[in-house]
Amino acid sequence: MRQRSRRVRMVVAVLLTIQIAVTACGSPVEDSSIQQTSSTSRSSGSDVYEVPDQLRDATMVWSAEPEVDLFSAEGTLIRAAQESIAIGATVGLDYTYRGFAASGNYKGGDSIYSIFESATGDGPFAGTIHGRIQKVNPSDNGFEALTCVLSIGLDALENGKYSPSLLTGIAGEELRIRFIRTGDKTTTARESIPSSIQESENLHWQAPTDNRFAGWEIDGFADVEPGTAESGRCVPWARSLYPDAEPIVSREAYARDNPPPVQPAYPGWPDSAS
Repeated sequence: MRQRSRRVRMVVAVLLTIQIAVTACGSPVEDSSIQQTSSTSRSSGSDVYEVPDQLRDATMVWSAEPEVDLFSAEGTLIRAAQESIAIGATVGLDYTYRGFAASGNYKGGDSIYSIFESATGDGPFAGTIHGRIQKVNPSDNGFEALTCVLSIGLDALENGKYSPSLLTGIAGEELRIRFIRTGDKTTTARESIPSSIQESENLHWQAPTDNRFAGWEIDGFADVEPGTAESGRCVPWARSLYPDAEPIVSREAYARDNPPPVQPAYPGWPDSAS
């Protein structure tokens, strides 16, 4: 893998705040239609977002603390932002959800100062990323979100083998994202529910087709939340998902013939285009 790609991906992986790096467990999927192809779908220059080819056979599964509603305006915005961060880290900024790059003034490219590459050229990826919204703190002009992300279940296909994605081998703290209202059209919760996503589709990446960031600015994100940085608040949740796994996984930990299990996307996006 290219050194430049490794450097940028490692930087973004820290921001993704994977709380523990553990080995994915469970039986592999025997029959996979994943092929070594390049992405053809980019969010820029299109009225409707399409999932990039490299992520079609991956999913994101969300949960939240009891006081947090995944379907609220805040929950929807947080999920869209976090999923875009994951897409930017794995595939590239050009493939993130519509409006994400502009909302945070993110720039792609080769510079060491760019958080995301425009396009990584990596993948395809298979498996499941887990996300959890820990807390939503209102502010005078928006809100701040604390989230956890666990990407241990996501593998990358390279040289005909499935190996841990570069996201897997980085241990970090929870992610803090700040959202500021801009006064334009604001994001609202959708009345439709994820049950509209058919069973045949929810084993693939689900994505909103429209711009969920309209009316919002993302005021950066950080991999350390000062008030809880040393408490490890995401570790119990991560361990509940993979209780018997090893504590550390490196990029070279394994190379498997089959992809990891893919869990149904939840809650997904009712207007998904997967």
